[in-house]
Amino acid sequence: MKLSDITRPFGRGNQDNNNNDLGFGTRIGTEGERLINRDGSYNILRKGGAGWRPYELLVEMPWGNFLGLVALFYFIINAFFALIFWGIGVDKLSGVTPGNGFFEHFVAAFFFSIQTFTTVGYGAVSPLGIWANLVASIDALVGLMSFALATGILFARFAKPKANILFSTNALIRSYRDTPYNSLQFQIVNQRNNKIINLEARVTLSWIEELNGELVRRFAIMELEREKVFLFPLNWVVVHVIDKDSPMWGWDKKDFEQKRIEIIILMRGYDETFAQDVHANSSYTYDEIKWNMRFQRIYHSSGGQTVIELDKVNDMLPMGEEEE
Repeated sequence: MKLSDITRPFGRGNQDNNNNDLGFGTRIGTEGERLINRDGSYNILRKGGAGWRPYELLVEMPWGNFLGLVALFYFIINAFFALIFWGIGVDKLSGVTPGNGFFEHFVAAFFFSIQTFTTVGYGAVSPLGIWANLVASIDALVGLMSFALATGILFARFAKPKANILFSTNALIRSYRDTPYNSLQFQIVNQRNNKIINLEARVTLSWIEELNGELVRRFAIMELEREKVFLFPLNWVVVHVIDKDSPMWGWDKKDFEQKRIEIIILMRGYDETFAQDVHANSSYTYDEIKWNMRFQRIYHSSGGQTVIELDKVNDMLPMGEEEE
Protein backbone atom coordinates (compact mmCIF):
# COMPACT_ATOMS: atom_id res chain seq x y z
CA MET A 1 0.00 0.00 0.00
CA LYS A 2 1.32 3.45 -0.89
CA LEU A 3 1.26 6.44 1.42
CA SER A 4 -0.84 8.24 -1.14
CA ASP A 5 -3.51 5.54 -0.76
CA ILE A 6 -3.74 6.34 2.93
CA THR A 7 -3.87 10.09 2.42
CA ARG A 8 -6.13 10.05 -0.64
CA PRO A 9 -9.21 11.28 1.31
CA PHE A 10 -7.21 14.40 2.18
CA GLY A 11 -5.69 14.94 -1.25
CA ARG A 12 -6.38 16.92 -4.34
CA GLY A 13 -9.86 17.10 -5.61
CA ASN A 14 -11.19 16.83 -2.08
CA GLN A 15 -10.00 20.10 -0.60
CA ASP A 16 -13.49 21.11 0.51
CA ASN A 17 -13.77 18.09 2.79
CA ASN A 18 -14.13 19.17 6.42
CA ASN A 19 -11.80 16.35 7.46
CA ASN A 20 -8.97 18.16 5.70
CA ASP A 21 -8.10 20.18 8.80
CA LEU A 22 -5.82 17.39 10.18
CA GLY A 23 -7.20 18.07 13.65
CA PHE A 24 -6.19 21.75 13.87
CA GLY A 25 -9.59 23.16 12.85
CA THR A 26 -10.35 25.64 10.11
CA ARG A 27 -10.87 28.68 12.31
CA ILE A 28 -7.87 30.93 12.76
CA GLY A 29 -6.66 33.31 15.43
CA THR A 30 -6.34 37.00 14.90
CA GLU A 31 -2.64 36.60 14.07
CA GLY A 32 -2.87 33.48 11.93
CA GLU A 33 -0.42 31.60 14.15
CA ARG A 34 1.71 28.77 12.82
CA LEU A 35 0.43 25.32 13.69
CA ILE A 36 3.66 23.37 14.28
CA ASN A 37 6.93 24.77 15.58
CA ARG A 38 10.23 24.04 13.87
CA ASP A 39 11.13 21.47 16.55
CA GLY A 40 7.96 19.51 15.75
CA SER A 41 5.95 20.54 18.82
CA TYR A 42 2.45 21.96 18.52
CA ASN A 43 2.24 25.73 18.80
CA ILE A 44 -0.43 25.37 21.48
CA LEU A 45 -0.43 26.52 25.10
CA ARG A 46 -2.78 24.53 27.32
CA LYS A 47 -4.47 26.34 30.22
CA GLY A 48 -7.26 25.65 32.65
CA GLY A 49 -8.03 21.99 33.25
CA ALA A 50 -4.79 20.52 31.93
CA GLY A 51 -3.70 17.73 34.28
CA TRP A 52 -0.30 17.74 35.99
CA ARG A 53 1.59 14.58 35.08
CA PRO A 54 5.09 14.80 36.58
CA TYR A 55 6.40 11.62 34.94
CA GLU A 56 5.54 12.79 31.43
CA LEU A 57 6.89 16.25 32.22
CA LEU A 58 10.22 14.87 33.46
CA VAL A 59 10.60 12.51 30.48
CA GLU A 60 9.74 15.11 27.84
CA MET A 61 11.48 18.23 29.16
CA PRO A 62 14.86 19.28 27.65
CA TRP A 63 18.00 17.70 29.13
CA GLY A 64 19.24 20.99 30.57
CA ASN A 65 15.99 21.58 32.43
CA PHE A 66 15.91 17.99 33.68
CA LEU A 67 19.46 18.05 35.07
CA GLY A 68 18.89 21.48 36.58
CA LEU A 69 15.69 20.27 38.27
CA VAL A 70 17.48 17.20 39.69
CA ALA A 71 20.27 19.39 41.08
CA LEU A 72 17.74 21.83 42.57
CA PHE A 73 15.79 19.00 44.23
CA TYR A 74 19.03 17.52 45.58
CA PHE A 75 20.01 20.83 47.18
CA ILE A 76 16.56 21.71 48.54
CA ILE A 77 15.82 18.31 50.10
CA ASN A 78 19.18 18.17 51.84
CA ALA A 79 18.85 21.77 53.01
CA PHE A 80 15.42 20.85 54.42
CA PHE A 81 16.81 17.94 56.44
CA ALA A 82 19.78 20.08 57.50
CA LEU A 83 17.37 22.59 59.03
CA ILE A 84 15.62 19.77 60.88
CA PHE A 85 18.94 18.48 62.25
CA TRP A 86 19.86 22.04 63.25
CA GLY A 87 16.49 22.43 64.98
CA ILE A 88 17.01 19.24 66.95
CA GLY A 89 20.44 20.52 67.93
CA VAL A 90 23.89 19.88 66.53
CA ASP A 91 24.82 18.39 69.88
CA LYS A 92 22.81 15.37 68.69
CA LEU A 93 25.33 14.89 65.87
CA SER A 94 28.56 13.40 67.08
CA GLY A 95 31.59 14.86 65.37
CA VAL A 96 30.09 18.35 65.08
CA THR A 97 31.67 20.90 67.37
CA PRO A 98 28.98 22.84 69.22
CA GLY A 99 29.40 26.52 69.97
CA ASN A 100 30.07 27.68 66.41
CA GLY A 101 27.69 30.01 64.57
CA PHE A 102 24.56 29.10 62.64
CA PHE A 103 26.36 28.92 59.29
CA GLU A 104 28.96 26.41 60.50
CA HIS A 105 26.28 24.28 62.18
CA PHE A 106 24.05 24.38 59.09
CA VAL A 107 26.89 23.41 56.75
CA ALA A 108 27.83 20.48 58.98
CA ALA A 109 24.20 19.32 59.13
CA PHE A 110 23.82 19.81 55.36
CA PHE A 111 26.78 17.58 54.50
CA PHE A 112 25.67 15.01 57.06
CA SER A 113 22.29 14.96 55.33
CA ILE A 114 24.00 14.39 51.97
CA GLN A 115 26.00 11.49 53.44
CA THR A 116 22.79 9.99 54.81
CA PHE A 117 20.72 10.76 51.70
CA THR A 118 23.24 9.06 49.40
CA THR A 119 23.95 6.25 51.95
CA VAL A 120 27.67 7.09 51.73
CA GLY A 121 27.98 7.27 55.52
CA TYR A 122 31.62 8.27 56.09
CA GLY A 123 31.21 7.79 59.84
CA ALA A 124 32.81 11.10 60.81
CA VAL A 125 29.38 12.35 61.92
CA SER A 126 26.63 10.15 63.32
CA PRO A 127 23.23 10.79 64.95
CA LEU A 128 22.72 10.59 68.71
CA GLY A 129 19.38 10.00 70.36
CA ILE A 130 15.98 8.88 69.13
CA TRP A 131 14.99 12.06 67.27
CA ALA A 132 18.24 12.47 65.35
CA ASN A 133 18.22 8.78 64.37
CA LEU A 134 14.56 9.02 63.34
CA VAL A 135 15.24 12.00 61.06
CA ALA A 136 18.32 10.26 59.63
CA SER A 137 16.20 7.16 58.88
CA ILE A 138 13.63 9.24 57.03
CA ASP A 139 16.42 11.08 55.20
CA ALA A 140 17.90 7.75 54.03
CA LEU A 141 14.49 6.45 52.94
CA VAL A 142 13.79 9.59 50.90
CA GLY A 143 17.25 9.29 49.36
CA LEU A 144 16.73 5.66 48.31
CA MET A 145 13.33 6.43 46.77
CA SER A 146 14.61 9.57 45.05
CA PHE A 147 17.55 7.77 43.46
CA ALA A 148 15.32 4.91 42.33
CA LEU A 149 12.88 7.33 40.71
CA ALA A 150 15.65 9.40 39.14
CA THR A 151 17.29 6.26 37.74
CA GLY A 152 14.02 5.09 36.22
CA ILE A 153 13.30 8.47 34.64
CA LEU A 154 16.87 8.71 33.37
CA PHE A 155 16.56 5.30 31.71
CA ALA A 156 13.18 6.26 30.22
CA ARG A 157 14.74 9.40 28.72
CA PHE A 158 17.60 7.43 27.16
CA ALA A 159 15.29 4.67 25.91
CA LYS A 160 12.75 7.05 24.43
CA PRO A 161 12.62 6.52 20.63
CA LYS A 162 13.60 9.61 18.69
CA ALA A 163 14.23 9.98 15.00
CA ASN A 164 16.92 12.72 15.22
CA ILE A 165 16.18 13.83 11.67
CA LEU A 166 17.70 17.22 10.88
CA PHE A 167 15.62 19.52 8.67
CA SER A 168 17.10 22.31 6.60
CA THR A 169 16.46 25.74 8.10
CA ASN A 170 14.65 26.87 4.97
CA ALA A 171 12.56 25.30 2.25
CA LEU A 172 13.02 26.66 -1.25
CA ILE A 173 11.21 27.24 -4.51
CA ARG A 174 13.21 26.45 -7.64
CA SER A 175 12.72 25.22 -11.18
CA TYR A 176 12.06 21.51 -11.52
CA ARG A 177 14.69 19.88 -13.72
CA ASP A 178 14.15 20.65 -17.42
CA THR A 179 10.42 21.36 -17.12
CA PRO A 180 8.52 24.66 -17.14
CA TYR A 181 7.34 23.96 -13.58
CA ASN A 182 8.66 25.11 -10.24
CA SER A 183 9.04 22.86 -7.22
CA LEU A 184 8.98 23.18 -3.45
CA GLN A 185 11.96 21.46 -1.81
CA PHE A 186 13.39 20.93 1.64
CA GLN A 187 16.29 18.77 2.79
CA ILE A 188 16.57 16.25 5.62
CA VAL A 189 19.46 14.16 6.95
CA ASN A 190 19.87 11.57 9.69
CA GLN A 191 22.00 12.98 12.52
CA ARG A 192 22.85 9.54 13.90
CA ASN A 193 24.68 6.50 12.53
CA ASN A 194 21.71 4.20 13.09
CA LYS A 195 19.67 2.67 10.29
CA ILE A 196 16.26 4.11 9.47
CA ILE A 197 14.44 2.08 6.83
CA ASN A 198 11.15 2.59 4.97
CA LEU A 199 11.18 6.31 5.70
CA GLU A 200 7.95 7.96 4.56
CA ALA A 201 7.18 11.64 4.09
CA ARG A 202 3.77 13.25 4.34
CA VAL A 203 3.59 16.95 3.53
CA THR A 204 0.48 19.08 4.01
CA LEU A 205 -0.13 22.62 2.80
CA SER A 206 -2.01 25.00 5.07
CA TRP A 207 -3.17 28.43 3.93
CA ILE A 208 -5.70 31.10 4.78
CA GLU A 209 -8.42 32.32 2.48
CA GLU A 210 -11.69 34.20 2.73
CA LEU A 211 -14.88 32.13 2.59
CA ASN A 212 -18.30 33.77 2.90
CA GLY A 213 -16.74 36.87 4.39
CA GLU A 214 -14.80 34.92 7.00
CA LEU A 215 -11.13 33.95 7.07
CA VAL A 216 -10.70 30.18 7.29
CA ARG A 217 -7.72 27.87 7.24
CA ARG A 218 -7.53 25.41 4.35
CA PHE A 219 -5.50 22.22 4.01
CA ALA A 220 -4.35 20.03 1.15
CA ILE A 221 -2.04 17.04 0.93
CA MET A 222 0.93 17.76 -1.34
CA GLU A 223 1.89 14.97 -3.73
CA LEU A 224 5.62 14.31 -3.68
CA GLU A 225 8.06 13.31 -6.37
CA ARG A 226 9.04 10.49 -4.03
CA GLU A 227 7.06 9.66 -0.92
CA LYS A 228 9.26 6.91 0.51
CA VAL A 229 12.88 5.80 0.62
CA PHE A 230 13.69 2.26 1.68
CA LEU A 231 17.14 3.22 3.01
CA PHE A 232 18.23 6.59 4.42
CA PRO A 233 22.05 6.58 4.49
CA LEU A 234 22.59 10.09 3.08
CA ASN A 235 20.39 13.13 2.67
CA TRP A 236 16.94 13.32 1.10
CA VAL A 237 15.68 16.36 -0.77
CA VAL A 238 11.90 16.08 -0.57
CA VAL A 239 10.32 17.57 -3.70
CA HIS A 240 6.79 18.68 -4.51
CA VAL A 241 6.26 19.64 -8.16
CA ILE A 242 4.10 22.75 -8.56
CA ASP A 243 2.26 21.61 -11.66
CA LYS A 244 -1.38 22.07 -12.67
CA ASP A 245 -2.48 19.51 -10.09
CA SER A 246 -0.68 21.26 -7.23
CA PRO A 247 -2.69 23.34 -4.73
CA MET A 248 0.00 26.03 -5.16
CA TRP A 249 -0.36 26.20 -8.93
CA GLY A 250 -0.23 29.82 -10.13
CA TRP A 251 0.89 31.23 -6.77
CA ASP A 252 3.79 33.63 -6.58
CA LYS A 253 5.80 34.93 -3.63
CA LYS A 254 3.18 37.56 -2.85
CA ASP A 255 0.46 34.90 -2.75
CA PHE A 256 2.53 32.86 -0.31
CA GLU A 257 2.66 35.83 2.04
CA GLN A 258 -0.96 36.91 1.66
CA LYS A 259 -2.23 33.37 2.23
CA ARG A 260 0.22 32.92 5.14
CA ILE A 261 1.04 29.42 4.00
CA GLU A 262 2.60 26.79 6.23
CA ILE A 263 4.16 23.55 5.03
CA ILE A 264 3.48 20.84 7.64
CA ILE A 265 5.75 17.80 7.55
CA LEU A 266 5.48 14.35 9.10
CA MET A 267 8.32 11.85 8.66
CA ARG A 268 7.93 8.24 9.79
CA GLY A 269 10.30 5.30 9.52
CA TYR A 270 11.49 2.13 11.23
CA ASP A 271 14.51 2.52 13.51
CA GLU A 272 16.59 -0.66 13.87
CA THR A 273 18.14 0.58 17.14
CA PHE A 274 14.80 0.87 18.93
CA ALA A 275 13.17 -1.87 16.80
CA GLN A 276 10.08 0.30 16.32
CA ASP A 277 8.71 3.17 14.28
CA VAL A 278 10.00 6.67 14.94
CA HIS A 279 8.70 9.96 13.61
CA ALA A 280 9.75 13.59 13.25
CA ASN A 281 7.62 16.68 12.63
CA SER A 282 8.46 20.15 11.43
CA SER A 283 7.03 22.97 9.37
CA TYR A 284 7.98 25.92 7.19
CA THR A 285 6.06 29.18 7.05
CA TYR A 286 6.00 31.52 4.06
CA ASP A 287 8.87 33.63 5.44
CA GLU A 288 11.06 30.53 5.79
CA ILE A 289 10.88 29.73 2.07
CA LYS A 290 13.64 30.99 -0.23
CA TRP A 291 13.04 31.57 -3.93
CA ASN A 292 15.30 30.67 -6.86
CA MET A 293 17.83 28.90 -4.67
CA ARG A 294 19.19 25.35 -4.65
CA PHE A 295 20.80 23.14 -2.02
CA GLN A 296 24.50 22.48 -2.17
CA ARG A 297 25.76 18.91 -2.23
CA ILE A 298 26.60 17.90 1.32
CA TYR A 299 28.46 14.65 0.69
CA HIS A 300 31.67 13.70 -1.07
CA SER A 301 34.08 10.79 -1.40
CA SER A 302 37.18 10.52 0.76
CA GLY A 303 39.50 7.56 1.31
CA GLY A 304 37.11 5.06 -0.20
CA GLN A 305 34.18 6.26 1.94
CA THR A 306 31.32 8.69 1.47
CA VAL A 307 31.52 11.64 3.85
CA ILE A 308 28.33 13.56 4.64
CA GLU A 309 28.70 16.98 6.28
CA LEU A 310 25.72 17.55 8.54
CA ASP A 311 26.59 21.19 9.19
CA LYS A 312 26.01 21.95 5.51
CA VAL A 313 22.39 20.81 5.42
CA ASN A 314 21.29 24.47 5.30
CA ASP A 315 23.79 25.60 2.66
CA MET A 316 22.26 26.81 -0.60
CA LEU A 317 23.24 28.76 -3.67
CA PRO A 318 21.35 30.99 -6.13
CA MET A 319 20.16 29.16 -9.21
CA GLY A 320 22.80 29.16 -11.93
CA GLU A 321 25.73 29.69 -9.54
CA GLU A 322 28.25 26.88 -9.56
CA GLU A 323 29.67 25.29 -6.42
CA GLU A 324 33.33 25.90 -5.67
